[in-house]
Amino acid sequence: MKKRILFTGGGGAATEFLSAYLSKRYEVFFADACLDAIDDRISEKHKIEIPLASSEEFIDSLLDIVIDYSIDFLVPSVDEELIEIAENRHKFQCEILLPESGFIRSMLDKFECINCIAVKGLNHPLTLPVSDSGIVGFPQIVKPRSGRGSRGVSVINGTKDLAAYMIVNKALPDSLISQRLAVGTEYTVLVAADFNAELKAIVPVRIEQKKGITIRAETEKNLMVIKYCKEFQEKFQATGVYNLQCIVTPEGEVIPFEINPRISTTFCLSIAAGFDPFKMLEGENFEDAVFYPEKKFVLKRNWHNNIQEVK
Repeated sequence: MKKRILFTGGGGAATEFLSAYLSKRYEVFFADACLDAIDDRISEKHKIEIPLASSEEFIDSLLDIVIDYSIDFLVPSVDEELIEIAENRHKFQCEILLPESGFIRSMLDKFECINCIAVKGLNHPLTLPVSDSGIVGFPQIVKPRSGRGSRGVSVINGTKDLAAYMIVNKALPDSLISQRLAVGTEYTVLVAADFNAELKAIVPVRIEQKKGITIRAETEKNLMVIKYCKEFQEKFQATGVYNLQCIVTPEGEVIPFEINPRISTTFCLSIAAGFDPFKMLEGENFEDAVFYPEKKFVLKRNWHNNIQEVK
């Protein structure tokens, strides 16, 4: 009998691929607060409706689903639910592909994230509250302390731009940070470690096109990125899977600008490249080797239009 996987955030961009690819080895289910958001190519029996993470019923509902569907592996992918699930991990009768709650809490706050990286002595971009934007200098990145999908992220070239940003976004200064703009090639990297924080995989993905989510990208065994991720994991000793976003400058400097304490929309490339995180959750040895992408895999996302006649 196939082991069963449940992904939350089932309306995400990678759902169709994950279903098609992983179904060879697992039975895969997708949960979302809006079932219509889940790709129509997913069978109805593999779609599960759940409350929003803000609901008081969220955890109890998810606990019941895990039992009712005999779920073996739970993969949370929505920022708003991560801390709740991590803090209630002991209640779930399944393995959860998610870091510990302390790491999640620090990384979800983008200001705290960079501060933590700085304290560990790792390379990082100058990042300050937006009230200190003059110290950061222009051009700079301004973004919310919390958020996802590049929402509210803008390149700001001067004080007039900043004033316009504040008006358009109706943002409070305390909710924003200024970050020194790093110029170079963007990478999004899957990092995976077992329950003992032993590193099991680093999969760098070079971004070619991005519109909120990654549209075009390819795996690349970039040694500079791998070296930085090894140092990051050694310092933080995180468990589970997380996503490190960084810029590699023309001089070869690796500058992280965000850490997502969960899988990302490019998780599918790591799966395609041959890494199976569910074997890691089961305690498979991996012969003490760290997985790196030896072959190149290219992601090209295109829109799928589903039009039906309403009678």
